[in-house]
Amino acid sequence: MSPGTALVLVDARALARRSGLHPDLVRRLIALDAVDPLDLDAAARLARLARLRHDLGLNVAGAALACDLLERIEELEARR
Repeated sequence: MSPGTALVLVDARALARRSGLHPDLVRRLIALDAVDPLDLDAAARLARLARLRHDLGLNVAGAALACDLLERIEELEARR
């Protein structure tokens, strides 16, 4: 295991605690590039991904796309 891999595993556990998700699911979402574990907003994004998957029945790709779009909308609204 490389040092970078160990860092991601540690971050996955910490993100799981902060987002309220199971660590295995967090690792899966990281592996699918649905979330960057080093991003400061990663826990919030994970929680949003989980809500979209649960509430709207989206798959991981759909939830990740919806998150991207929602984040972009927030950025544009913040510019006003």
